[in-house]
Amino acid sequence: MNTFRILVLALAGLGFLGFGLWFLVDPIGPLAAIGITATGAPAATEFRAFYGGLEVGLGALMLAAAMKPEWRTQGLWLVLATNGGIAAGRLLGVAIDGVWVPFFTYALVWEVGFALLAAVALREPSKAAQT
Repeated sequence: MNTFRILVLALAGLGFLGFGLWFLVDPIGPLAAIGITATGAPAATEFRAFYGGLEVGLGALMLAAAMKPEWRTQGLWLVLATNGGIAAGRLLGVAIDGVWVPFFTYALVWEVGFALLAAVALREPSKAAQT
């Protein structure tokens, strides 16, 4: 089970890290690709900070948790909370705004998928907790 926990943490961490780095390098491009338009330096700085910096930090923490047995349970809660929260917010937005773009399908598969994987990993006690 520890291998599964490590895999969930590592893949979720790499996903957040990769997405965050993309936003640090090109803060406007990823959102423009799905129809969200924003221009100007304030928008670029905000996207770099929130989508870039926050996601890089989350990804780094998830990767650190994958490498430290005593952090794995808390790291999995982080995976569950972040992905579950993003999915819930996305679904709420769809319900309120009545809009759906193809990107939402891919994003929800990732978000709900990782929330479920983390929940499954949390159901089994870690070897570190058993010793």
